[in-house]
Amino acid sequence: MKKLFTILGLSLMSLALSAQTFFTSGKLRYEVVDETNKWVRIVEKNASNPDDAYQNIATADFSATVTNGGVEYTVLGVGPGAFTKGSLSENTVTRLPEGFLYIDNGAFDGCSGISLRLPSTLTMLAPMALGGNKFRFLAVDDNNPEFKRIAVTTQGRDVSTIVNKEGNKIIAVAGSMVISFDGDNTAYVTQFSIPSTITEIGDYAFYKHPNFTNVTIPASVTKIGDAAFYGCEKITSVSLPNPNVELGLSVWSGCSALTSLSLPQGMEKLARHSFYMCGLESITLPEGMKSIGFMAFASNNIKTINLPSTLELIDSCCFQNNTELVSVNLKNVKQMDQFAFMGCTGLKTYSCNGQLEKIGSSAFCRTALVDAQLPEGVKTMLGNVFFRTTSLQTITIPSTVEEIDFTPIVGCTAVKRVQVAEGSTHFAELDSCLYQIDENGNPFRLVAVPSARDNKVLIVPEGVTEIGRQAVREVAMTEVWMPSSTQTLASSAFSSSSALTRVTCMAINPPTVESDFEDNVYATATLYVPMRSLDAYKAAEVWQKFQNIEGIDTGEEPGDEPVLGDLNDDGKVDVSDVNIAINIILGGTDNEQLKALADLTGDGKVDVSDVNSLINIILKN
Repeated sequence: MKKLFTILGLSLMSLALSAQTFFTSGKLRYEVVDETNKWVRIVEKNASNPDDAYQNIATADFSATVTNGGVEYTVLGVGPGAFTKGSLSENTVTRLPEGFLYIDNGAFDGCSGISLRLPSTLTMLAPMALGGNKFRFLAVDDNNPEFKRIAVTTQGRDVSTIVNKEGNKIIAVAGSMVISFDGDNTAYVTQFSIPSTITEIGDYAFYKHPNFTNVTIPASVTKIGDAAFYGCEKITSVSLPNPNVELGLSVWSGCSALTSLSLPQGMEKLARHSFYMCGLESITLPEGMKSIGFMAFASNNIKTINLPSTLELIDSCCFQNNTELVSVNLKNVKQMDQFAFMGCTGLKTYSCNGQLEKIGSSAFCRTALVDAQLPEGVKTMLGNVFFRTTSLQTITIPSTVEEIDFTPIVGCTAVKRVQVAEGSTHFAELDSCLYQIDENGNPFRLVAVPSARDNKVLIVPEGVTEIGRQAVREVAMTEVWMPSSTQTLASSAFSSSSALTRVTCMAINPPTVESDFEDNVYATATLYVPMRSLDAYKAAEVWQKFQNIEGIDTGEEPGDEPVLGDLNDDGKVDVSDVNIAINIILGGTDNEQLKALADLTGDGKVDVSDVNSLINIILKN
């Protein structure tokens, strides 16, 4: 039997690689799975038009074998989405014939009828095979080696439940058990208590169940599979008694009526998408919880959050798009990943107990924060932490921050300056902008230029080698001056900065540009470069796109020898050249040409003797 299943599985997978053959016999449409073995499966009536579904299919329409063109084929089972939208006969019992081996995903999604009976030969059910069904009964032949039916009594009715042969794992539940008829109104069973004999709820076991408002889960359950209650739009509450239960992905996603949640003390984590797109308005998570998974509570209606003191990790997109959330206390959270509160457009304040160490990119994107409120203790900030938070007015980088991936304030149109707390050894505020500094306090990377900065002329100080990723993105600068030390314009450094009319770059060698300027800048802005580098810029990638490139006379004519010791090419030797030499010694640049200029002693290296030579030149002048 296992060998047969292996052959069957390989045959099904090969469909994507081979030509598909379809034919119709009687009321049903078939797909040839394996021509050699003469295997077929039942498929939907019209794949190109899902609305054209089967109607009034009954037991008599099914057969274990079918003939086409004089050739007899064996029917293996029911393919994905074959019977939907009430395509089985209402108020009838549908029996699948002996010989059927499997039912694929969504085969009976939305189907109604009195019952569906599975044969003894059917030993393969895809995870979502019976998901979304509206059957009043589900039954399995007593001789089936893999599955059996149990009756769970609730509200005076026996609800048919398919479990594994051992009886400890729920596979599927009948979707529409009737309590009573009252004219045009039908009352269905809405409550379901899982028996204490059950230890596992299988993947998609209650998927899109149309009627249950509450499912009681006993402490005996230690595992709940992926999407087990996905799309149960009438479930209003969830209570888990076992803190050690293992949760799959998207267990309650799409339970739009879910407003009440009770999780046990000591439960350590919530899986991805656990309560995505539900109706929760407030949550209290239990002590003992350490992490909340990706999008676990995204797109709810949460107004209040009570997090436990044990929580350490808020995963990506966890509370995304909870637009009515106003405030949150992060308590002892250490790490908050990207997009954690993105789109929480009502969020005005947050607080923490000083344990927060890492904030992911766009964590507070499009919120209502006015003050960034970054606490001392934060070490790492990834990019665009406050992306397009237009209400943000003030931001202070804590002294403890060691790494900022790229600018945290793109689109923060009310921020005029980026302040840095006293004592920082990694970052500094210069001319309202944020720079990364070396151990001597010298800036070497421009990190962020605030959008509302009063001065629309940006002069980057000498020694800076990189204009950081998105550093001047969406900033209405009219002029920018980059020093001779510039080596790199990182990705999107000037993205959406279309107001530039003058760009000056004093670097002898055209810096590497990882992405373009705005198209209109090439036409309307003039690029000024050192006279002797004019041809190099006109030939360099990206720089050559400027329609207007002019040379700056720095005291030299093309072909002239540079002034000895003039490392920044400003025509003189002064303390700025000394600073450049010191930066080279400390490993602050890989510019080989600059290193050659700084090697005044000609010994093939830049060291303190070259600094002394520079000082002597200055003193003689």
